[in-house]
Parts: sequence; structure tokens; C-alpha cells
Amino acid sequence: MPDANLEKSQSKPTLLGRLWRWIDQRTGADQILRSSLDEPVPGGARFAYVFGSALLFIFLSQIVTGLCLALYYVPSPLNAHSSVAYIVKEVAAGSFLRSLHSYGSTAMLVVLLLHFLQTLLYGSYKGKRELLWIAGGTLALLVMAMAFTGYFLSWDQSGYSAGGVGTNIIGEVPFIGNRLRLLLQGGAVLGALTLSRFYVLHVLIIPGVIFSGIAIHLFLFRKAGAAGPATEDPVKPHLPTETFYPRQVLIDMTFVLVVMGVLGMLAHFVPVLLGPEADPANTRFIPRPEWYFLPMFQWLKYWKGWSTVIGAFVIPAILIGLVFLLPFMDRGLERRPWRRPIPVGGVLIVLVGLLWLGMASRLEDSRDTTVAAQLAEQDQQEHAYFYSAFKPYSAPSPSGVSASTSEDPTVAQGKGIFDSHGCSGCHGESGGGAIGPSLKHIIGQYPPAQLTALLQAPRANMKAAGMVPLTLDPGQMTALVSYLSSLGGTSAASAAAPPASGPSSPEAGPDVAAGTPKAKAGSSSGNATAAAGKAIFDSNRCSGCHGQSGGGGVGPSLTHITTQYPPAQLTALLKAPRAKMKAAGMVPLTLNADDMKALVSYLASLGGTAPPSAEAVTVRGSSLPVPSEAEPDGKAEPSKAASAAVPPASGSSSNVPAQAEPDATAEPSKAKAGSSVGNATIAEGKTIFDSNRCSGCHGQSGGGGVGPSLTHIITQYPSAQLTALLKAPRANMKAAGMVPLTLSAADMTALVSYLASLGGTAVAPVAASPASGSPSPAPAKVEPDAKAEPSKAASVAVPPASGSSSPAPAERDATTGSSKLNGEAIFKAHKCDSCHGTNGAGGTAPRIAGQNSSYLANQLMRFRAGDRAPASEMTSIAKQLDREQIRAAAAFLASQ
Repeated sequence: MPDANLEKSQSKPTLLGRLWRWIDQRTGADQILRSSLDEPVPGGARFAYVFGSALLFIFLSQIVTGLCLALYYVPSPLNAHSSVAYIVKEVAAGSFLRSLHSYGSTAMLVVLLLHFLQTLLYGSYKGKRELLWIAGGTLALLVMAMAFTGYFLSWDQSGYSAGGVGTNIIGEVPFIGNRLRLLLQGGAVLGALTLSRFYVLHVLIIPGVIFSGIAIHLFLFRKAGAAGPATEDPVKPHLPTETFYPRQVLIDMTFVLVVMGVLGMLAHFVPVLLGPEADPANTRFIPRPEWYFLPMFQWLKYWKGWSTVIGAFVIPAILIGLVFLLPFMDRGLERRPWRRPIPVGGVLIVLVGLLWLGMASRLEDSRDTTVAAQLAEQDQQEHAYFYSAFKPYSAPSPSGVSASTSEDPTVAQGKGIFDSHGCSGCHGESGGGAIGPSLKHIIGQYPPAQLTALLQAPRANMKAAGMVPLTLDPGQMTALVSYLSSLGGTSAASAAAPPASGPSSPEAGPDVAAGTPKAKAGSSSGNATAAAGKAIFDSNRCSGCHGQSGGGGVGPSLTHITTQYPPAQLTALLKAPRAKMKAAGMVPLTLNADDMKALVSYLASLGGTAPPSAEAVTVRGSSLPVPSEAEPDGKAEPSKAASAAVPPASGSSSNVPAQAEPDATAEPSKAKAGSSVGNATIAEGKTIFDSNRCSGCHGQSGGGGVGPSLTHIITQYPSAQLTALLKAPRANMKAAGMVPLTLSAADMTALVSYLASLGGTAVAPVAASPASGSPSPAPAKVEPDAKAEPSKAASVAVPPASGSSSPAPAERDATTGSSKLNGEAIFKAHKCDSCHGTNGAGGTAPRIAGQNSSYLANQLMRFRAGDRAPASEMTSIAKQLDREQIRAAAAFLASQ
């Protein structure tokens, strides 16, 4: 009896046992678990089988860490980088979680490769396992897609550049590549839509497909059964079996713990760094992909032009297709690798080739001192940013917007639309300009209705530069236009006054457009005509070359243009530019009579008085010849030509010429009237400014171009501080392309004097003394710098004697001339003018004429090395040139 009670008490199930039985009766969990753990393994448990289980556990780790990161991440260009910075710098264990997630992606690719090699060497794809092999190959491609999309989400410079390179490679797919790229980017440029699409792919779509693929893969694996060692028959297994549990489970779990332990130690002791926020305008950054994409990066360097399609898609597609078709081609029962030399040898050759490509890329970078230095600088910037204190994001207030305006909800809504559509990717933060033009004061060029029409249907040149039509509802479009209006300026619809630099004389004179009497100062008729001309000037993008309000940029200044050309002749030039003007990028203007009259009226308002139409000006009874047309310099626009003659002051000596020839390029100096020393110093500074190609960025006479304007720079920096900046530019100036100037003390003083003169007051001409009417001593001619081109070097010339001819321009030396000739031939041979315009003056691609030759050569070398993102036709063209050809092409473009 006691024994019966004891047996009854032992057979009574525990609470946990009863709970498990309750679950099992409703789910069949016990049967599923036994079926999984009792899976027979032919030949017994082995270490070679651990990689599949390790992949599953690493993927689960990626899901867990990814969900933790997603709690803080904001998929917006404005907040993406700052949210990642917050994770790694402020969130408890945030850096560890991000590093674990990043290292986990690398580990997944490594283990995936090991699993592929084990399956290949063991011939585990044989014996009705074709679908199992295809499912595994599909999962491998999805894992690569996860790595690519995740790298972009950090929105730092490395991730942004990698995203640009990747999407442009996708754009090379035959027939549908461009549409695929636009679909992935959400537009023509990387921006808010690109980031949101990558985020959805990385967090939702690809993981969901991977989960489905894993389920299919496991189902097919259980259906086909474990393949066993390489000596096992794939169709009729004959080796003794061992259940998956307990030995194989123990081996798998041991390997998984080792892998996760290594990843945890790396995440703790060697955290993954985060670089500075992406800057689309940064052209100095050299992109380099992660190690697993590095072989493909190097591989694409060997393919040029149309053959890029073969290297980027045809050959990789063939190799991937052969891998997927391997079970159908290798159908024999032999599984031992040494008995299958063709499939095993072919795969090993490809793997060795990929390893060699990756090492070659690293070796090329280390051998190129320029690239190595830039990469080292990028690593240093990344390290410095990662270990700096966290700075939360704060929305910048647009310059010129008052507090009341910035609080306007319509303007705030427009700012959100501006940011969400990725407009800052081209036009810069708060519309300040980047790779696209600045939008500050845009409302001064286009009334709201016209601006709305432009946003909905951009012009052809805007589309060519990357502008896409905006499809917004009326409320959103109104908000966006309100925001753009808040960036500064007065609406073009209400503009009523010409620029302040207009003619100051209140005297009536001939109308600059039609020869009718000009309206008096303040006349609403004249002001309205000039305002209409300003709108035409802006709508035809004249400011793109000639600067805001015609003050000069990459093209010449148009101020005082009417002192050189009468209205009729100016109108003719605008309708039919000379060959030299066309070569510099000038295009004929096809305007109706009223619009042309308004444009000429606006140009006349920029300053100066129209020249007399008579062929001669009588001075004290004598006749001085006045040319009807001042012939421009060999390359210069009309604004650089000499002005009309001025008669000498009363009482001047007869042997003094009636007009001192002005410096072709020098700005008015701050020197006192009659001070030839001050003028000579400033002129020498102008020569140094030109010979160092400063105008390539800062515009003609420092008025602003692709770089900032230097006018009134002396009001921002005292001479000593300006000198220090020129010798050692700040980091942001270096990032924009500024290089330190190594000049002697005298040359630096002259350059600073010239820069100081840009914001000064114009001085009296040096030809005549205003006090006594006697001529002041003319300054000696300042010889140009040895590096300066004759056409760019400034000179303060001694005026020729009366009746003498103008001195001939200096001849170009043989070396420079040869370089230019060869460079021009190279430029035309590769049809560069089809994009960059005649002699690089600008077309569908940016203007590259007149820039620093060293800078141009460096950029071409980066294209040649495949270091510029995005990849383009420029890469293939540059790869066809050697270093000497690149230098010759750069010298030619610099001389334009």
C-alpha cells in the first residue's frame, strides 16, 4: 500500500507540466519541438554544420538591436544624423548597441560566406536540393541589400557618398536603370525621399522578405533532410545517423556564444565611429565603401564609357546566374571536392579575384599621397566628431527674417515642405545655396505667381541642373512660396526703384533705350522700365555669370556698361554677341522690342553715362577721336574695354595725354588722390589676386562667384587677422577649396591692400591732379607675377604719348602656349564642350573655365581614380587621360 501511494504521488504532474500539456494540446508544440530536435544527421554531429544556426541567431540579434535603435532614429535629412549622434553620445549603452548592430552586419556576411563555402565543398546542393540552394542564394542577396541600405541611414558623409555611388551604379542598368534610380532616390538627387525609402526598405520590407525566405529555407531543409558529410550518398544515405539534439545543439550554441562574445567585445572596446553630417556640397570628400563592397568598387575602375554596363551588370549577372544554376549543371552523385574541380575551382578563382581587388584598392590609396592624406584627414575628422560633445539640432533662422515672420505658421509649414522634399540637398540649409543656386531674395526676382509656376514646371535649364517639378496642393504651394519669400528681398511685383547704383545725375539726358529724353530722377516711368528690365535680367539667368545686379561673377561686371556702348549698339550686342562673347558662354537674347528696351534701360541704370554718338569730342578747339566701339580684350566682355577719353583739366601741359589709360582690372583704391604709391600697391595686390586665380572662386574683382564675395571684407577682419586667415585658412574654408597662400611679406601686404580697397571709396584718377590741374606722376607699370597669364595680370600702364598706338598685349610664353594648345585639343577631342559649353564656359554642366589649374587637375585625377561620387561619364573620360594630358587640359581651362 505505501508503495502504491508513492508511485501515485510520483506520477502526478507538476504545475509546469500541466501548463505545458495545456499548450501542447492546443498548438502541438511538443510534436514540433521533437520533430526539430530529433532531426537525423547522417554521420553524426560536426563543427562544419554550425554556420546555418549561427546565421539565424545573428539575424535575430540584428532584429533586436535594430528595434532598439529605431526607438530614437528620425528618418529625415534634418534630424537623421543628429538622432544617431544622440544615440551614440547620450543614450545609455547607445554606442554599444549601434556598434553591435554594425559589427553584426559584418559578422552576418562573414558567416554567410563560410556557410556558402561549406555547402559548396560538401556538395550539399545535390540530391533534390535545388530549391533549397536557390532559396539560400536569394537570402544572401537580401543580406547584401540590408547592409547597403543600413549604411546610408547614418546620414554622415561616408554613408551619404556610398548611397550616391550605389544609386548611380543602379542607374547604369540597361533600359530601366534610370527609372530604378529615380524610384530608389525618389527624385533626381539624394534627399528626404531617398532617406525615407531606404529606411522603409531596411526596417520593414527587406526584413519581412528575409523572414519569409528563412521559413521557406527551413521548410525545404526539413523536406530534403540533412545532406551529411561529403562521402555520403546524396540520394540514398547509408551512414549511421545521430539526432540533432543534444550534441549538434551544444556545438551550435557554443559557436554562437563565441561569435556573440567577440561581437560584444568589439562593440565595447572598438566602437563604430560616426562622422560629421553629410554635406552635399563637399567635393573634397573621397568616398570609400565598406570592405565587402570594396572589390566591386575597384572592379568598376577598369571599365570605361559604355563598357561600364558590361563590368557593372553583365559579368556580375552571369556569375550570379551560374551560382544559382550550379545544382542543375553539377548533377553527378560525386560530392567530394577534389572530384569536382570545375565548380569548386571556378568559385575559388572568383573569391581569390575579389580578395585581390580589395587589396589592390587599398594599395592604390596608400600609394597616392594626395588620396592617402585626404583619407587620413577624413578619419581624423570622423574621430574628432565622434568624441566631441553632443550638440542637439536647432533649426536655423533664415537671415533677414524677423521674429514675427519666423513665427508665422504658414512660413513654418513651408519650411517643413522645403526640408521634406530634399530642397536643401541642392540649395543648401535654409536656401543659402550649395550645389544649386541660393534662394535668398528669390522673391525679388519672381513674383509669387511666377515663382509658383516655376516650381510646378521648371525651365529646361533648371531640369538639366536636377530640378524636378513639385506636385503640391494649393495650400502647400502657398506655404512653400511664403517660406521662400521670407528668405529676404522685396516682391518683384512691387519693385518700383532701380538699384542704388543707378545714375546719380538728376539732369535729363537721352533715353538709354530709345533715344528719347530720359525721365527725371524719381520718374515712375523710368523706374518701372528699369524694374521690368531687372526681372528680365534675372529670369534669363544673367546673374549666373554677371553676378547679382550685374556686379560681376564668373563673367564680367556690367556696371557702367553704357559708358562703352550706346543703347543701339548694346541692343545689337545682346541680340548677336561676338564670337569672343559666345566662347565665354554668352547666348543671343531673343526678346521682343519692349523687353529689350527694358533690359537695356536696367543695364543703363547700373551706372555711368551713355557715350556721345558723335565721332569726335571738341576740346578747346581741337578734335579728339572717340571710337564708336571700344573693342574688348581678347577674352573679356565689353565691361573691360577702355572708357571714352576725358579732356585734361584747364591749364594742363600740352604734352600730357588727354586721358590716362585705366588699369584693365584694378578696382578703385583707398589711396588718396594723386598717391601713385598707394595705387601701385593696390594694383600689385590685384596682380597677385589674379595670378593666384582667386577670381576662379571669388569672382572678377572679388565680387563673388562660386565662393563668397570679398567686398567689404576689411570691415569683417582687420588687416592682421585677414593676413593670418590667408596664410592659414580655417577648416571650413579649406573644405570649400581655399588653400594657404605662401607669399612674401611685401606681396601679402599688397594683396591685403587690394582686398581692403574692395570696400573703399573710389579715388580720383591718377592722370590729373584735382587741385591744380597739373598732372600727377603716373605710376610705373607693375609687372605681372611670373605665374600670371598675360590676359589676367593687372597692370597700371604709363599712358602712351598722344597719337601713339596702344601697346600690344604681352606674348604668351612657349610652354604655356603649348600647354593651352594641347589642352584645347584634348578638351574638344573628348567632346567636353557638349556638356560644359564652349571652352568650358558652362552649359548643361557647370562652368569650369577660369578656375585654378591645380584645382581642376586634382578634380580630374579624382575622377580618374574613381573617387568622385556620383560616378558619371566624367569618370570614364578622365580614365582615358594620363597625368600630362590632365595637366594640359586643366591649364587650357584655367586660361579661359
